[in-house]
Amino acid sequence: MKYFIYIIIFISLLIGQISLLSFFPGNTKPDILLLGIIVLGMREGGIPAMIAACAVGFVKDAFTTSYLGASMLGLVVAGFMAGNYKHVQVKLGTKSKLVLFAVIILIYNFIYYLLFELKSGMNLFDLLLHSVVPAVFYTLLFAGIAHFLIPQGLLGTKK
Repeated sequence: MKYFIYIIIFISLLIGQISLLSFFPGNTKPDILLLGIIVLGMREGGIPAMIAACAVGFVKDAFTTSYLGASMLGLVVAGFMAGNYKHVQVKLGTKSKLVLFAVIILIYNFIYYLLFELKSGMNLFDLLLHSVVPAVFYTLLFAGIAHFLIPQGLLGTKK
């Protein structure tokens, strides 16, 4: 039953990502599907997150103008990294979780924009400054808003 709920959540996130966030100003947009993959990985583990990331990334790449597989590869890596959080026996505070979110989002966006901008001839500094950092900022901003709007928080641990 809980996987059916995750499927419904990912379908709604996919519709929101493709239709609603296309009206976001500028070239850089937050990735709410990435937040869903991170939350799934931290709650359920790496294998379900990587399977969901593969499916969601393929559908996202098929419906958007990006290269087929660019988003999928980054999402699978993000799902793997978030899934490792579940096996860590140390209690992380809110700041540590925010840093973990930021690192996963940074790595995903670096992989995605590196593959997407590969033929444009951008150097690494311009890629980080103009594409990766704004995307990380917007996605973290959406994560913060979602964390405070959801009664139990993104990871279900807020009291």
